[in-house]
Amino acid sequence: MDNSSEPGTPGTPGTPAGNGPLNALTPDRVNQQRHAGHSSIVLSSVRAELRDSSVHEKISQFNSLALHGKQLERKTADAALSRAILGREEAEAEMRRYRDETRALRKLVEEGRERERKVGERLEHVMVS
Repeated sequence: MDNSSEPGTPGTPGTPAGNGPLNALTPDRVNQQRHAGHSSIVLSSVRAELRDSSVHEKISQFNSLALHGKQLERKTADAALSRAILGREEAEAEMRRYRDETRALRKLVEEGRERERKVGERLEHVMVS
C-alpha cells in the first residue's frame, strides 16, 4: 500500500511533517492567482488614473484661478487708468479756468494802472493851473 496518498503521512501536501511541496498548484488556483494579479494591476491603474485626473483637476482649477486673477488685475488696471484719465481731464480743465482767471485779473490790473495814470495826469494838470 502506498502511504503518500493518505492524509497525515509524510510527503503529502498539507501534512504537519511538511516533507512534500507546501502548496500544490491546481489549475483553479493558478487562474485565481492570475485573476488576482490582473485585478491588482487594474486597481493600481484605476488609482493612477484617479490620481492623474485629480492632478489634472487641480491644475485646471489653478489655471482657472490664475485666469480669474489676471482678469481681475486687468479690470483693476483698467479702472485705475480710467481714474487717471478722468483726473488728468479735470486737472486740464482746472488749469484752463486758472489761466482764464489770470488773464481777467491781468486785464483788471492794467485797467487800474491806466485809471491811476489818468488820475495822476489830471491831478498834475489841476495843481499846475
